[in-house]
Amino acid sequence: MKKYFLVLTFSALAILYCVLMTRSFMDEEYTQRDFLQYYLLTPEPLRQAPRLASHWYFTRHADEGSGLQISTLTFTDIEGDKIQSIAEKLNAYINSYPDRRVQMGIAVEERKGKYELRITHYESGEDK
Repeated sequence: MKKYFLVLTFSALAILYCVLMTRSFMDEEYTQRDFLQYYLLTPEPLRQAPRLASHWYFTRHADEGSGLQISTLTFTDIEGDKIQSIAEKLNAYINSYPDRRVQMGIAVEERKGKYELRITHYESGEDK
């Protein structure tokens, strides 16, 4: 009986792992509260990035052909008078990140009078 339980448990964990890993090929939004996605999919530089706005979420996109993985941390609902200060702080974070091989950048978009700021992390198959 214990043997069947162990086999069943191992099989369930293997299936869960496969489902989570194949989901990484789809663009999907998640937050820090989504424990498994956050710790399995979010690269360390984005986990360490300062949270400079009240609302944020993560996305991850993997290109199967090239192996390029693009992860983003998007801050939303930023007031116009705060966007420059937040962008400067994130640029300072990127420029002072200790691993110089890490590729990151920021982008700002305006939507309906509010701003979104996105910090993007690029990782190729050779980076690992």
